[in-house]
Amino acid sequence: MTDALLSGLLLVAFLALLAWDQYRLYVARYELAALHRATLRDPLTGLANRAGLAAGWEQLAPLRPWVVVVDLDGFKPVNDTHGHAAGDLVLTAVASRLRTIHGVPARLGGDEFAALLLDPNPAAAARQMAAAIAAPVRLPSGITVSVTASIGLAPASPAGLAAALADADAAMYRAKTTRAGVVAFDPLRDDHATADPRPVVRVRDLSPTLGVGR
Repeated sequence: MTDALLSGLLLVAFLALLAWDQYRLYVARYELAALHRATLRDPLTGLANRAGLAAGWEQLAPLRPWVVVVDLDGFKPVNDTHGHAAGDLVLTAVASRLRTIHGVPARLGGDEFAALLLDPNPAAAARQMAAAIAAPVRLPSGITVSVTASIGLAPASPAGLAAALADADAAMYRAKTTRAGVVAFDPLRDDHATADPRPVVRVRDLSPTLGVGR
């Protein structure tokens, strides 16, 4: 074997080893990225989970998104009457409808969802979310079921995502206890603990003060 041939073979072996190492590095990076993505997703619905919502906040905070908290009404009877599989189907249907929003939808757990909303008219967007959620869901048995939603929304807080979520959650609680459907956070009414018994002002009535059109 000549020196030139030996050198050529060594070069080929070196390049093959380098290519293999690069491939293994690529696979490792891909698997790590996939694992990271999985930790940010709700396994049932594929929406962002709490960690994913926080990651979305880090990206969108400079745009000052509205924060939305959604709690399903009537979900427990569906789950109890038709079984957990039917309940899961309803949750995935709701998740699919929330994907149409302009922002980042998330499932916080159970039948509670949230979103970072970048819509120029958050009041109208929240009402559209409520209408979409209320659309019937057909089960494999052919039976149709439906749930509604209590939705609270709050502007981005300088104190961060947790504070804005607390505001939106307080508004959602007022929406649920007063059956108002959708309301915006009002610091004079929502104390993060109980709903004020005074008459509720719906989001559509707050549109001018929200800086959005009807």
